[in-house]
Amino acid sequence: MRLASGICVHAADAERIPAYPEVEYDAAVNARYWTLRPVAVLARTLEIGMAFSGWFLEQKLGGSSEGLQERQAERLREILTSLGPAFVKIGQAVSSRPDVAPPSYTAELEKLQDQIPPFPSAHAMAVLQAELGAPASVHFSELSPEPVAAASLGQVYKGRLRGSGRAVAVKVQRPYVRESIALDVHILRAVAGWFAQLRRLNSDLPALLDEWAGSLFRELDYTKEAANGVRFRELYSRLEGVYVPEMCVELTTRRVLVMEWVDGVRLRSAATGAALPRGREDLRLVEIGVHCSLEQMLQEGFYHSDPHPGNLFRTTDGRLAYIDFGMMGEIEPNVRSGLIRATLHMVNREFGELAADFISLGLLPPGADRAAIVPALTNVFSAALAGGVSNVSFSELSTNLGRTMYDFKFRIPAYYTLLVRSLSVLEGIALSADPNYKVLAAAYPWIARRLLTEQAPELRDTLRALLYKGPRFQFHRLESLLRQATRSPPRSGPALNGGVASGGQALELLLSPEGSFVRDILLDELAKGADASWRLALDSAVASARSSLLTLLGAEREGAAAAAARLRGAPAAALLEAAAALPAAADADDAAQVEGITHLAGLIREISASAAARASQPPRPPAAAALPGFSLLPEQAREAVAILEWLVEEIPLLPEPLRAEALRIPLVLAGKLGSRLTARTLRALLAAPAPPSRTAASPAVLFPTASRTPPAAATAAAPAAAMSGRLAEALGPAAAPPRGRRLKRGFRNEGLAA
Repeated sequence: MRLASGICVHAADAERIPAYPEVEYDAAVNARYWTLRPVAVLARTLEIGMAFSGWFLEQKLGGSSEGLQERQAERLREILTSLGPAFVKIGQAVSSRPDVAPPSYTAELEKLQDQIPPFPSAHAMAVLQAELGAPASVHFSELSPEPVAAASLGQVYKGRLRGSGRAVAVKVQRPYVRESIALDVHILRAVAGWFAQLRRLNSDLPALLDEWAGSLFRELDYTKEAANGVRFRELYSRLEGVYVPEMCVELTTRRVLVMEWVDGVRLRSAATGAALPRGREDLRLVEIGVHCSLEQMLQEGFYHSDPHPGNLFRTTDGRLAYIDFGMMGEIEPNVRSGLIRATLHMVNREFGELAADFISLGLLPPGADRAAIVPALTNVFSAALAGGVSNVSFSELSTNLGRTMYDFKFRIPAYYTLLVRSLSVLEGIALSADPNYKVLAAAYPWIARRLLTEQAPELRDTLRALLYKGPRFQFHRLESLLRQATRSPPRSGPALNGGVASGGQALELLLSPEGSFVRDILLDELAKGADASWRLALDSAVASARSSLLTLLGAEREGAAAAAARLRGAPAAALLEAAAALPAAADADDAAQVEGITHLAGLIREISASAAARASQPPRPPAAAALPGFSLLPEQAREAVAILEWLVEEIPLLPEPLRAEALRIPLVLAGKLGSRLTARTLRALLAAPAPPSRTAASPAVLFPTASRTPPAAATAAAPAAAMSGRLAEALGPAAAPPRGRRLKRGFRNEGLAA
């Protein structure tokens, strides 16, 4: 008899070998089991050593003859196949990474995904009858006499259920596969510990191997795989372009799995006809797989950790089907939020915050020297982001980050290893269709949409921290997030189509219920912009009036202050002095706020659905351009008119719920603006000194820019207040309120001095 790993034993000896315990993988239990069987361990170690030493010698002594690499790759595949399931799994992982192994090796090792030699069907039928308690004919009206596919852990037959007639796949586990994996893990664990000590590695290789072994052992219990499949279908079958088959739980046991039959072909082998090259169609399905993986890892936390091409099918109707649920992983909510924060900090080059993220994610100990780590992270990520996030190679970034992790003794949590492997495999599949494919470029739009629409408090805090740098709103960051988010389809939206997803436009996103948080932030900033715009307009009007007055007096060359000094005593002198001393109502922050809002509104218009439809039409000026005096308006005012005109055209095209939300915005904005103006007036009144009798309010009260300026600026504005008082005296007693008139809440004028 030959075990699944390739160990040969006589039938009589096999009867005396105690069965490996039907328990979850435990390194201590596994070590005790094989410590009592040193002969089997030694024989297997020699078998593995001889197989690989022969292959290495062939490489060294084979020269450089034509076709040598192809022969060596074929020989390696044969060795891995003969050594059994554990080594086949390793070969499958390498086959999906063209950046790790040469094309000749990946092409050959890809055969391990569905071209494993089967074991005899008589043994399979015996397992089937023992597990189901009856011959196969009792449960299946049809069952293929030979397996239609063979994998590392079992082989698959196509059948038809008796009664319902539904086509099903019947997976039967290989004999002695548990013993085979347990023995190989025991040997590999010893080798990993020795290698880690020899190379003084920071990573705990035996622990990583234990995590991998645990996932393999869980794969051996087909009842767990069926439960995984049921949960996976509940969570992700709603995604457009994704298909998850049903599990026949009532016929599934630890060693037999029955599930719905899926008609299709492996992802990389999908033939799509001459009109659409195979690679391009595979790439479309990989894009769907990337978004589905992000839903798994960052939304739900339950993810497929073994998405190699043998487990991903293209169905006959062009959907991406998952057909194996043995290796699954789970990520806690705090880790999912931390991964999103880390990605955002990386993209925005906030490497100090990124170091803090690594600590919260468990990659660094709490007492790590951040002063030393941040420069190292800056070097790694600055180089990776040199061409922008759309050009980041995930494999290169992982490799370079791995060196930094080694230098600074990072800790590698189990979830990190499985997550990196999952994304690496997807990028590897895509690279076979497009050598320039970057998985992060496909992932970031999804992350941007998630951040803008997420309801979780921790991610809302992350968004607010990202959009504000001190008191200043970072319009360019919101613009970047909106641009990226509109490239990602909504969670229940249409499939990918190579462009901006329908229903994913910026205006619709901001008006949706999910966009309420960012919409409220944006309305606050719009209120600030409206508040700033009238003060900017007032400054512009004052400047224009000052210029006109100087022109009228023939003093445009000397300025208001010089003209007032020259005309001292003349009736116009007081006006010129007041005009010269009048403080600005707005400042540079106000101008930046209005500019940021205008640019953001232009971007939203640019990436809207109607803008896309008008892209083929020549640009036309706004209808208001025909009105008299339109050309005299400032550029920002003309742009605002064009944006308002676009909104008037766009809102009727929105779905009814979004249209209703859009119509509420003016009321909400008016309320926020009114609150700002009220607060500004109260602050000004409380901060202003008590004016002398028969004087008008200080210009600083009317235009309290000084309340936001340093004390020196307020001191410099004092002469302006005095000149304003002189101007009020010249205008007469009607300009000042009666002395002692009571204000609201019983305060007198004199009592308002701070």
